[in-house]
Amino acid sequence: MFARKPLAALIALAITPAAFAATVPLQAEEVVVTATRTPTPVSKVLSDVTVITREEIEETGATQLTELLARQPGIEVASTGGLGSNASVFIRGANSDHTVILVDGVRIVSGTLGTTALQHIPLELIDRVEILRGPASSLYGADAIGGVIQVFTRKGSGAPKFHASLGFGEYGTVETGAGINGKVGDTAFGLNLSHQSTNGFSAQNAGADSKWGKHNPDRDAYRETGYSAYLSHTLAPGQALTARAFQTFANNEFDSDPTRQDETKTRLAGQSIESRNQLTDNWTSTLRFSHAQDKQDTSGAYPSLYQTTQNEWTWQNDFATSLGNVQLGVDHRQQKIDSSKDYAETDKTVKSVFAGYQGEFGQSLLQASVRNDDDSLYGNKTTGQFGYGLRFAEGWLARAAYGTAFKAPTFNQRFYPGSENPDIRPETSRNTEAALEWNRGVNMASLTWFRNQVEDLIEWAPNPARPGWSLPSNVSEARLAGYTLEAGTQLAGFDLSASATWLDARNSETGQRLVRRAQRFASANVSRMVGDWTLGGSVQASGERLDKDPDGKRKILPGYATVNLYADLKLDAEWTATARVENVADRDYETAYGYNTAGRTWFVGVRYQPK
Repeated sequence: MFARKPLAALIALAITPAAFAATVPLQAEEVVVTATRTPTPVSKVLSDVTVITREEIEETGATQLTELLARQPGIEVASTGGLGSNASVFIRGANSDHTVILVDGVRIVSGTLGTTALQHIPLELIDRVEILRGPASSLYGADAIGGVIQVFTRKGSGAPKFHASLGFGEYGTVETGAGINGKVGDTAFGLNLSHQSTNGFSAQNAGADSKWGKHNPDRDAYRETGYSAYLSHTLAPGQALTARAFQTFANNEFDSDPTRQDETKTRLAGQSIESRNQLTDNWTSTLRFSHAQDKQDTSGAYPSLYQTTQNEWTWQNDFATSLGNVQLGVDHRQQKIDSSKDYAETDKTVKSVFAGYQGEFGQSLLQASVRNDDDSLYGNKTTGQFGYGLRFAEGWLARAAYGTAFKAPTFNQRFYPGSENPDIRPETSRNTEAALEWNRGVNMASLTWFRNQVEDLIEWAPNPARPGWSLPSNVSEARLAGYTLEAGTQLAGFDLSASATWLDARNSETGQRLVRRAQRFASANVSRMVGDWTLGGSVQASGERLDKDPDGKRKILPGYATVNLYADLKLDAEWTATARVENVADRDYETAYGYNTAGRTWFVGVRYQPK
């Protein structure tokens, strides 16, 4: 059940935006990249987007990226334990493998699982996060049925500056970070380091017990070390060469046997080199090569090794014309897996062509995109999207869009030894959405309605040829429908924001709700500056969710609400002390059946950041 006060505050903000318009100054307009593949002012984007800045990351007090995402509109996260544990991110009810994850434009993904280990991307390295909700295969290809999350790491601008942070918390948690970023002459650079470790708590509880075995009540520790690097040189006006690198190493303990400790060592890496060239006054060409790797090495009761390596060439051309902005591009991606298992196929090639358009005609806005992906394993898929927006009054935008998307079968779904199905088809989707938005300076309110029909949904079912084994098949369809209400303002010195989502995510054929997705969830945030102090808090609430126990029996996860508090104290212009308490009421809840979440936790730290 929802906490009532945050939802009431949200509705009050949403229905009375004009009350604050005359008293709050306008702010510089935010620019996003992910929604169109090119920098675009938010006011001209016809998609449901959210931008999370570095300042907002520090204020939330979140300890990992999945926790930060769980507080955003339209997003739910189910975690199988504490820091570093596997997490599923659901955008508008879509499956966790229906979201494309980019780090500085580079796609990092497991070719066997079809997901990205977001829990291992450290917040300390992140400058901003952009979230695009809704189908985006016409922009980014396969798997973008639910949306796209793009992480931008820190980079240099202005005079070189050094930053550092150190903190300690519950369960023996230690977080450290340091870096230097800046620009000297025509060269910008950045190097940032992070480390996080915790003794953790037992990831599982008695709900994880089954006929296969009992849970292990020991602590499950986590350690992660990462870095990001950035170097960009302007060769001449409009001509720049940029290199980026990102890498994390993580060790996560988990339990699959009550008598031993299991551990997965994960390495995520992405490197790219990019040439951006202003060829004429209205033609910009960007050529990029990227290399990415996802490696997971598990030891314990069931040892395994899975590694995905991906090389990608992208050539994108942006043209500014009198009728709008036109985008043309080609993409060539090679993906290869290495594993301790013997797969029948271990590599594939995807060749893509894409085009986009953005136009502005008086009060009307147009946005369209189309893409064809030719996969060496399953053939061609063409997807498209069209959006129209009308700015019918100052600060108001009404928009509507229709788009198609698809998800490519993973190597596990097609070729996992003993559960292979080489004839499995891609999942496809058709999405319709409409929204009414109001933005005026620091004030905003929006109502977004969406309906996404996913066909040929891939599910694992018992394999009649091999008792005890599962077989992936295109067995059903899913309907993901609902709406999200969001609002924010400044009032009497307080920064206020809130969102609520009503979601109907279910199997269209059986009528059953999809697991681990609530029908209602909401969040609210408040903060205020008092002298050198910044004080704030947040509430996160979720309704009940359906899940299954290890034996496949249906279980209901009760609804919950948690309260988090934080305080920052400016010691001087460069030093800030921080403290936070999460789950203040020590609420006992689960986001995945049989897996624990943290109780009341504390954290204290200090940050050094020159202005």
